[in-house]
Amino acid sequence: MTPPAPLPTPSRSVKAFSLIEVLLAIGIVSFAVVAIVGMLPIALNTAKDSMLETDSSIIAQRVFAELQASTGTNRPVSISAHGETKAIDLSSDGTNYLAFGDACEVQSSPSSEAPITDMAVQFLGIVSVATNTGISNLSRVEVSITSPASAPASSRKTNAFVTLMGY
Repeated sequence: MTPPAPLPTPSRSVKAFSLIEVLLAIGIVSFAVVAIVGMLPIALNTAKDSMLETDSSIIAQRVFAELQASTGTNRPVSISAHGETKAIDLSSDGTNYLAFGDACEVQSSPSSEAPITDMAVQFLGIVSVATNTGISNLSRVEVSITSPASAPASSRKTNAFVTLMGY
């Protein structure tokens, strides 16, 4: 019988990572992960603000389109999903309020800027007309969209849109 062949001895040329190198790599990766996770709340707030600005823009475009679709000094604007309208007078200074839901649909026409308790209302639209443009039969119309409508006026985010309208 022949003796078993000796096992080959590992050579020093085998490459591997040392424990220090592995720990250093884990530290760098964990630092990067913590930085990325720390930026998530900022990204979420930015996305929320962007959605609110987009919805505000859609609402303002709708109000302006309704005002421009009519002629004369009293222009109708929808105040409910049932076809009810409210006349906005372009020939005199004034402020009107419109309440809008999550899908930018008109809900009602509140009488003031007070917080709205109806949970279906997300946005409050304030339509202000100013006639002191210096040109006859021309009014400055500002539509300010604030959100959330249930918050006090000082705590809402506001986006303002302005145009000139002739009558």
